[in-house]
Amino acid sequence: MLDLIVRYLHEAMIPFRLSSYPSMEHLPKAVQPLPKHAVLVESQIVLIGDKLALLCFVASDQVDLSALANELDAAVIDATEDDLPEALKRGGAPPPLGQLFGLPVIVDERVTRAGSVVFQPFGESDFVELPYDDYARQEQPRVASFVRAGELPEHAAAKPATPAR
Repeated sequence: MLDLIVRYLHEAMIPFRLSSYPSMEHLPKAVQPLPKHAVLVESQIVLIGDKLALLCFVASDQVDLSALANELDAAVIDATEDDLPEALKRGGAPPPLGQLFGLPVIVDERVTRAGSVVFQPFGESDFVELPYDDYARQEQPRVASFVRAGELPEHAAAKPATPAR
């Protein structure tokens, strides 16, 4: 898959950075600091009506298929492995490069505010960074609002009120 992604990006003349931080140790996991202007994204393949599409969204967010269905005025469900193109049946999340697989891309509006997108196509220690403008030029995504934020971190949870005296 790596050679396919690299060839695709080279042919599209998209500048990119590929970083890998493999570790022989199970823990602690290597951490890649993201540039200030970058956002880590994930992708998911869905069926819109009877057509496949690739969703691209901020990694900390959760996809709300109902919100997407309302925005598109169409039925939206998760794709099953049987629905996927052969190249994507390897398991794991697909890279957010829908044009590579002949799929239209729908990007959540929060991703459009980033200077670059970073994704992990091969595992937790591998990173590909692309400038968002070049990504959008190549993928020609439809922009929609289809995520809901995740839960508050534990330290931000509300504290119990102290009784008045």
